[in-house]
Amino acid sequence: MLTNNRNHNFCNSHNFCNYHNLKINNKYSINKFNKFKIIIIIITIINFFPHIEASSSFTPSPRYATSSILIGTRLYFFGGWAKDSDSIENCQSDVFYLDISNSFNIDDNNQNIPWNDLTSTAEIPERICWHNSIKETNNNTIYLFGGITQNIKSKELTYDTLLYKFDITSQKWSKPSLTGISPGRRINLEIVQNNKNDSENTYIFGGLTTNKLMWFNDMNILETLKLTWLLVETSGIDIPPPQADFTATLLSNGIILYIGGRKAVNGYGDKITFKKMDQIWTYDTTKGYWELIIATGTIPGVRVGHSAVLALDGRIIIYGGKNDEILLTPAIPDLAVLDTSVSPFKWTIPKIKNIPPPVLAHHTATLIESIIIIAFGNITRNTTLPSGPSSNLYLLDISDYNWITKFNSFNSLTPTETYQSSTTTPTTSSYSSTESELPTFLSTNTALLIGSLIGGITSIVVLLIIALLLFRRWRKFKKLYGDKLPFSDPVTPPQPIALSIT
Repeated sequence: MLTNNRNHNFCNSHNFCNYHNLKINNKYSINKFNKFKIIIIIITIINFFPHIEASSSFTPSPRYATSSILIGTRLYFFGGWAKDSDSIENCQSDVFYLDISNSFNIDDNNQNIPWNDLTSTAEIPERICWHNSIKETNNNTIYLFGGITQNIKSKELTYDTLLYKFDITSQKWSKPSLTGISPGRRINLEIVQNNKNDSENTYIFGGLTTNKLMWFNDMNILETLKLTWLLVETSGIDIPPPQADFTATLLSNGIILYIGGRKAVNGYGDKITFKKMDQIWTYDTTKGYWELIIATGTIPGVRVGHSAVLALDGRIIIYGGKNDEILLTPAIPDLAVLDTSVSPFKWTIPKIKNIPPPVLAHHTATLIESIIIIAFGNITRNTTLPSGPSSNLYLLDISDYNWITKFNSFNSLTPTETYQSSTTTPTTSSYSSTESELPTFLSTNTALLIGSLIGGITSIVVLLIIALLLFRRWRKFKKLYGDKLPFSDPVTPPQPIALSIT
């Protein structure tokens, strides 16, 4: 018979229970401590993830036929024509903005531009290019009109939605329900928004169908407050022919100037020719009246794909464009100025300072005080760079026509009117008052300040809690083990148990 000589005091005499219990307790404590460290790491990552995300670099891909709109200190961009990851060109669905509250230099290959990507939370429901963008006076809503749209995944052409609505606060897209007869989907035009007299009317003239088979010369109005389409019965000694590829600029007196582009003799696009730059069609939004103005001065060459911005003194600055659709040759000269403060209007060719950028077509141009920010576009031939889409920014100071490389942060809005204009085909020419943007700007800064304070305070509190817990854990371990680690003291292992056979 096999017997065990162990008595009731075996655990005490052989230290077996102490050894076993200590091993279990230490293992349990270490597991708890490891879990505790993992929790701390997770909390720290979660706490600082927004800061990591905000500081991550983002550079938009080269593109043209995009649209831009300035709201407060954010210059938004939507879609455009660019290469996908498979190097095939398509319309895009991304949304991003340039933060003009930050200073930046463009002489370092545009590597430190304050771009911010919103695509992960605010992607456009469809791919879109050759479209126009407008905004409401509350600076909280942006509309995308017309253009070419594609399904995001299949990339097939779509025709269902003519107008998309983007809520800046919620970063959500919707399809507004409109009344009236819509003008139909169009490309190769520039629309104008008149926010004076509380009307918020958007004027849509000319353009082409997406297949470029039909040309238009009708005037349509979108009342954004009522979400209603109106077809205007215009008058005048002469009515403009069907045309496209022009710039549209709204003067302070309510007259729209249509400059450059191409025209046809009928709606079927017969006998297409370039419009001469001295022949400027004007439309009086108050009277609904057309008039052809013949400008004087040094007349610039014909062009399409150019941009126009309006300065406070009545100058319209024309930049870029091309004079041949097939050869993509640059318009000459690349910069011209139309003085609308005199009658008749007068063209001049300014003397340029510094080396100009390559001549672009289908870019965007936004005037901020005296600086035009020119973004993206298609590089024309006969320039220093190979032709193709661009991702660069260029800066022109219109006070002395100086191409500069430094943009100073735009942190304060002066009580003067600022005009934002963009390219002929993909973007909008819209009038905006900085006075109306001031509340939005201040509220945005306030929100950022509050968010930063909350984030900073939260970070400090979390770190203090972590430090306190670590300190308490350290004191507890020190009390148990002194200056040694849990397994630093050797424990006498259990002695062999004496067995006897009886």
